[in-house]
Amino acid sequence: AQYGQSCTLCHTNPTGGGLRTEYASQYLIPEEIAGQGWTEMEASPRISPSILLGADLRTLVYQKEEGSGSTLAMQGDIYLDLTLSPHYSATIEQTLDGAGEVYGTIRGGPLDGYLKAGRMAPDFGWKFADHQMFNRRYLLEPGGTNNPGALLGSGLEVGISPGMITVTAAALGRGQEHGEDFAARALVQHSLGPVNLGLGGSVLRRQFLADRRRATGTFWYLGWGRVTWLGEWDETRQEGRLGKLVSQEVVTTVRRGLDLRLTYNYQDPDRALKNGTREKFGAGLACMPRPYFSILAMANYWKTDPGPLIAEDGHHEGQVVIHFFY
Repeated sequence: AQYGQSCTLCHTNPTGGGLRTEYASQYLIPEEIAGQGWTEMEASPRISPSILLGADLRTLVYQKEEGSGSTLAMQGDIYLDLTLSPHYSATIEQTLDGAGEVYGTIRGGPLDGYLKAGRMAPDFGWKFADHQMFNRRYLLEPGGTNNPGALLGSGLEVGISPGMITVTAAALGRGQEHGEDFAARALVQHSLGPVNLGLGGSVLRRQFLADRRRATGTFWYLGWGRVTWLGEWDETRQEGRLGKLVSQEVVTTVRRGLDLRLTYNYQDPDRALKNGTREKFGAGLACMPRPYFSILAMANYWKTDPGPLIAEDGHHEGQVVIHFFY
């Protein structure tokens, strides 16, 4: 969004997230994003012409106003990408819980198209790195889930990128007893001088043992100089209840290696009845003093209207996320 580019500029996954490209790790991060560039021996994630490695290690330290708090290993992902030929590759992601994406990709199809086969996260809305953003935490779980791999499914995904438009569609499943799931996403990007704009929509259906859950929504971005705004609005459906999710993030670059981050999240799991709502307001600083290490400090305020589906009370909390990556 900041550069008005496709996710494939910085990630090997056609739908973004996960393993970074050599362009991102060797140029963009050390030369443009981190506060200081290379200061010691340069390292390369490509250990051979056909093998590319990467990692994401996140640790969360949080404290609530009533005194409770903890330290959690949020993420521990190791990535391996095998280039089998100019058009074929195989990607393996190993996570803390032993799950992760495992898929093969065929590139070079018509309209800059691709085909993926294996286990993957559905392409839906924005893949915020923050697992606590509501569009990740409450998308198909009104009570919330701390497992970012909960949406994983096995199947096929296809995508095309004719010019400023990117379209993906996937047929996914999680075992014969669950039936079949599907996802689709479309994004239109355009630049007007220094302003980068994007607008898209996505849909996701997931069949559980007891019920069928669905999410549909729109998402957008605006990048203008030092400011980048990402937003997403989703409608959720579970057991006949229609709900609403809103997730927004505004990032302003104060100087190289230091960003101001503002977030807003809202959830109403049942718009027809007063079953409770929750909001989360966040403000903080993201600092990347050197390549491959960053620290995020956030102050959050949770405001709730308790009901049958939302039992917790509003509270303040502080969070620090330490991130090692490559």
